[in-house]
Amino acid sequence: MTIPPSWSRRRFLGLVPAVSLLAACSTASPTGGGRTLRIGVAAGPSNLNPLDSGSEVTRWIAEPVMETLYDYDERVRSVPLLAAAEPAVSADGLTWTIPLKRGVTFHNGDAFTAEHVVASLDHVAAFASGSEWVVYFLGYYSGARAVDPNTVEIRLKRPYGLLRSHLTNLPITHRAFVDRKDTMMGTGPYRLERVSAGLGYSMTAHRGYHGPSPAYARLEFQIIPDGSTRAVNLRAGSVDIATELPVAALPLLAGQQAVTVHRVDAPIDILTYVKAGDPPFDDPNFRRAVAYAVDRQGVNDKVFGGAAVLGQGPIGPAERGYDPDLRVFPARPDTARARELLRGVTAPSFTLTISAGQVMEDIAQILVQSWARAGITVKLEVLQGGPWAQRWISGAYQMIMNRFSSGFTSGDANYLTLSPAQSTSVLACGYENPSVDTALERVWAIDDQDERDRLLREVNATLTEDAVMFPPVYPKMIVAQRASVSPMDPARMKISRLGTPRLRPEGNAGE
Repeated sequence: MTIPPSWSRRRFLGLVPAVSLLAACSTASPTGGGRTLRIGVAAGPSNLNPLDSGSEVTRWIAEPVMETLYDYDERVRSVPLLAAAEPAVSADGLTWTIPLKRGVTFHNGDAFTAEHVVASLDHVAAFASGSEWVVYFLGYYSGARAVDPNTVEIRLKRPYGLLRSHLTNLPITHRAFVDRKDTMMGTGPYRLERVSAGLGYSMTAHRGYHGPSPAYARLEFQIIPDGSTRAVNLRAGSVDIATELPVAALPLLAGQQAVTVHRVDAPIDILTYVKAGDPPFDDPNFRRAVAYAVDRQGVNDKVFGGAAVLGQGPIGPAERGYDPDLRVFPARPDTARARELLRGVTAPSFTLTISAGQVMEDIAQILVQSWARAGITVKLEVLQGGPWAQRWISGAYQMIMNRFSSGFTSGDANYLTLSPAQSTSVLACGYENPSVDTALERVWAIDDQDERDRLLREVNATLTEDAVMFPPVYPKMIVAQRASVSPMDPARMKISRLGTPRLRPEGNAGE
């Protein structure tokens, strides 16, 4: 077995007893061949309500429990799920009428009706709710009403073609649970049974499910913070799926016929942009100097083991509008070019605000060092999730960076990541470009996907060239599974889904 280069020998040897112990446990109680599916995750959300967050840490837990009006098929096309048919859109585009599927029940036995859809929509559209969805609905959503128990009507302030995307990603909850943070109530194939703080989540099959019967009697999400330990547990068979695996831990799974590792381009962004309306980033040359001095290759090699794609602008390879031929900044820092752009700047410096976490801190350290070589002094500010989000929303930063996944709010696009470049957005970063404003406004308004893709490519190129958003890399989604579970769906992984509701036992293959 190859020891990952970032490990100490002591750390490696410390895992050996765990491997042996877990292997013994697996032999006594095989997982994939039984009726319990076990998933190892890095963390559990402090807020379980998926109406408030689109992050994987929340939505992977919610995926088997909560359902949406529309869902993605095997070609990532939007098709009815809780909706009974396509929406009827008025001629002016301001009223959407959606028939609902009949005979669907929530896990508590209550009927799924239009009033629950209205309650879910009203929650995410309310600024006071604190939902990240509010950015999408603010300025567009006028309200919703139950026409009858099986029909919902959505009213808009202006045409909003992007609404269909959101109806394909927004979970619908029971109206009595819209404000709950400690649990969830849905119509999905599995019912949340138990929350064990810091340990995990247990679910049982919903026997009254309106779709195909669940393949497993139980699902268990186990919180395993260390990525290497998740890999060890997968190898030993104490979990069937391991999420967010670090590249350094993958040698532990090498040569394991019972394990498949998936490395997938997914809408995972290293959200990186500057406060373009304030000094020093109001100077385009300063922004470009900082972008030229980024060590993209160093971040890829040292943090992602060469598995990421080198960054340019805000749109990555799994997202609509990506241009693989866009090349503005080099893989290695162009220190000479950066210094040239900095001529006349006295004591160039700024503060980089990042979210706490080993990956983000490792990325930041590499960037700070590469900027220092170009003569730029950077103060690193590390904040926990809540304070970081407050800083982001308030706009009180110079450069801000975090890992952000848009798959659960926008599917194969990253509209929220782009919104700070729009001068009218609540997340506006002070960047002023009328052509970008017009393009993004049209992206949100139209329902012509080809036109939307063209506009996204143009916006991505402009934001890259203007050095407003320039992530160092685009990470991949790395998930591994045992052969005792049916193969995970590549199409769903490309939009960050694990697809747990659709998985099934595959006998004792590979055991």
